[in-house]
Amino acid sequence: MWNDNNELVGGVYGVRINRFFAGESMFHLVRDASKVALMHLVHTMNQDGMTLLDVQWLTPHLESLGAVEIPRSEYLHRLSVALNP
Repeated sequence: MWNDNNELVGGVYGVRINRFFAGESMFHLVRDASKVALMHLVHTMNQDGMTLLDVQWLTPHLESLGAVEIPRSEYLHRLSVALNP
């Protein structure tokens, strides 16, 4: 996320493979900038037909943004679908 002075103030980064995104980390220099960046990522993923965003572990912060934990068997199925377009 960029501010009005064209400075990077927040973001999320990770790895995309087909319809799968593995989030590695989020950062912010301005309050809530990482949240805005994550919401932009989700919007972009939806537009691109992506189906799985792996946040690595469920934290209260990510849970407050809508992340949910799923059983391993469901995760592996979703991962297979996302990796094989």
